[in-house]
Amino acid sequence: MIKYYKNQLKIHKDLFKLYKSYSFFESIYRILAIIISPVLLKFNPNFISLLSLSFGVSAFYLFMKNYLVFNIAILLFIFSFIFDFSDGLIARYQNTTSFFGRFIDGLFDIFTIGLLHILFIFVIIEQNNNLLYKIFYFVTILFLPIQHLILDRFSALARWCNEIGQVNKIKPYFRNIHFRNATFIFLDLQHLCIWFLLISGFNDYYIIIKIYLIISFFASLFNIVLYIYLAKKNFSNHSNIEDNLN
Repeated sequence: MIKYYKNQLKIHKDLFKLYKSYSFFESIYRILAIIISPVLLKFNPNFISLLSLSFGVSAFYLFMKNYLVFNIAILLFIFSFIFDFSDGLIARYQNTTSFFGRFIDGLFDIFTIGLLHILFIFVIIEQNNNLLYKIFYFVTILFLPIQHLILDRFSALARWCNEIGQVNKIKPYFRNIHFRNATFIFLDLQHLCIWFLLISGFNDYYIIIKIYLIISFFASLFNIVLYIYLAKKNFSNHSNIEDNLN
């Protein structure tokens, strides 16, 4: 097993180069995924993705049944994040990577993060029923699927442009190229709030959740604006006439 761990750390050596390939918390989750991976090596990676989703759904269900288990719900969400990084690791180890696996992994991620946001909004509305707050929280949770829709639409159109023979190839994904550190910082701040919620007292929940939702709002807005800008920059000079003629 020591040999296995050494090999995995050698493969994932960028984990220890902060903000080069991953954010701080991404590195933490990937390291934890490596630690637990020996017990998952015989499982189907898609089943591990389903386990990740199951932790998130269980966390949401437990909290809705009993608000007093908030810390347990947060811990289950953290388990979900760790398993989310385990499925790809196992798929690469088994040499069974597939685009279907990437598809359901991303889909389950949206469901899990969406449930976390809904849970947080339930907690906040219980304390403050102000209409303006409700509107802000609604927009925040609405931004979450919108940013993924825009990113996926951009990626699909970039590959489409490349497929029909455009001279200047377009990268379908720009996360680690444009404003990489800003993206990582947004992600780290959100997960820092989640870990604070795990160890904080009940009276501290509300302020931490408010901070999380504000960061989430601006992170989503940042990604939406970024990819609209990149779409304008990369697609404006690419005609789809040739494709329409086919």
